[in-house]
Amino acid sequence: MLCQHCQQQEAIMKLFITENGQTREVYLCENCAKKTQEVSFVFNPAIVPEFLQALFGFNSPAKDQPVETTCPKCGISFSRITQAGKLGCSTCYETFETQLEPLLRRVHGGGQNVGKIPARRGAALRNRVEQRKLKEKLQGLIQQEAFEEAAIVRDQIRQLE
Repeated sequence: MLCQHCQQQEAIMKLFITENGQTREVYLCENCAKKTQEVSFVFNPAIVPEFLQALFGFNSPAKDQPVETTCPKCGISFSRITQAGKLGCSTCYETFETQLEPLLRRVHGGGQNVGKIPARRGAALRNRVEQRKLKEKLQGLIQQEAFEEAAIVRDQIRQLE
């Protein structure tokens, strides 16, 4: 798409401008985006890989490092995945499982998707989730030898069942 201002160069930026409650889209090339007063910064797509690497805690590979493995299906390497921020194919999940798991845990805060529970029909599911949490808590209390608190949690579990 051409720049809507100069009509000569390819647009690289899409702006949403809201005036008097009306929002409009404006497509600008880099030069026009730098000149316009509506933009307080210019997005540089070249910094995205470094930003993602810093966010996920990866450093650029050194020159003397050994050759890293690549996906047998699509040929992408793990360093390329961290630069691009996305995997090449479904086989990448299996190939890079050991490297992806800590990354996904750090990003998502855990290794299991818990999702949302429906408000109307989720009573049974909420009950099972509560039971599972209480059973985990009970195991921890037993390991800590806090038997009085464990008895209370055990009674709560029986009440839910």
